[in-house]
Amino acid sequence: MRVIAGRAKGREIIAPEGLGTRPIMAKMKEALFSMWQFRIQEATFLDLFAGSGSMGIEAISRGAKKAVFVELEKKAIDVIKQNIRTCKFEKESVVYKDDVFNRVKLLQAEGETFDIIYMDPPFTVDSIFHPVLEAVAEAHILKEDGVLAIRSLKEKDMPEVMGNLEKFKLKTYGISAIHFYRIKEEEE
Repeated sequence: MRVIAGRAKGREIIAPEGLGTRPIMAKMKEALFSMWQFRIQEATFLDLFAGSGSMGIEAISRGAKKAVFVELEKKAIDVIKQNIRTCKFEKESVVYKDDVFNRVKLLQAEGETFDIIYMDPPFTVDSIFHPVLEAVAEAHILKEDGVLAIRSLKEKDMPEVMGNLEKFKLKTYGISAIHFYRIKEEEE
């Protein structure tokens, strides 16, 4: 895997071995960042179920001022930290070895909010998708004009509305789908 664009363009990053992580395809990553090109400058980026950290690293490379990485597996945390060092992004990165549900509550308690939230839960734990989306919605950590993207198997049915979030787009790439959410507009 490589960083696609920006300050660290072409830098090789590694993926954790033996964890069943699914590194995002370059085509999918490029499509996401093309959609986010006008919001990534100076953005705050939250990478939940971070795996190798490639999404947060790409965000920093393209101009995000800060990326927060949340991952539970120690081997993956070590890889994320190594990839951050490889790209020289230590100043813009915060890495938490934590359960996503716990960290989301702590981010809420600290008053943290994000312009872009990317979630890539394990496909093997089908029951996690709705609860994690609900936890993020309840925490109100997405900025008013922010966007949340969650990757799933393309067959996965995700709700149109979850708390204060509404789905506004669905894109499929191979066996994966990306569901896009934003804050619901207030009804008059």
